Amino acid sequence: MSKPFSKKLYDECNLVAMNVAAELLTSLGNGNFYRIDKPISEQVEAYKSHDFVITYIENNQSIYVEVEKKNVWTLSGKWQGFNTIDVPYRKSESNADLFVMINKHNDTAAISRMENVKASPVESKRTIYTTDEQFFKVELSSFKFYGKQFNKWSAL
Repeated sequence: MSKPFSKKLYDECNLVAMNVAAELLTSLGNGNFYRIDKPISEQVEAYKSHDFVITYIENNQSIYVEVEKKNVWTLSGKWQGFNTIDVPYRKSESNADLFVMINKHNDTAAISRMENVKASPVESKRTIYTTDEQFFKVELSSFKFYGKQFNKWSAL
């Protein structure tokens, strides 16, 4: 059982989280790793495939990005403290190259290759939305963590 789609949550979180992820990714390597060729607001979200596309500058390759906002991640500048990052199993259908999780305050993020997410063990758990939803239980070591202070992203 997956969390039912909520247009209200989608409208509150989706575009904001995608913009935060795009801002973070394009800031990496002092802006020398990724670029946005088309503003996020103008990109068409490919349902179940990916949320947006960026370009890896070194080889001009399109990189597909999947973003999830985790409102229970309330801490800024560090991980919430759970032993794993639980990614909804519905992301197994994603064709993304990167997975980015954004905290509630949009100032801390975790980035992993989607292949690492999909290779992780799957377990069911109760959430505030479901009684038995499946999640990838992704090791923290699969992620790189970043925090934003004074409008600048840096590794944590």
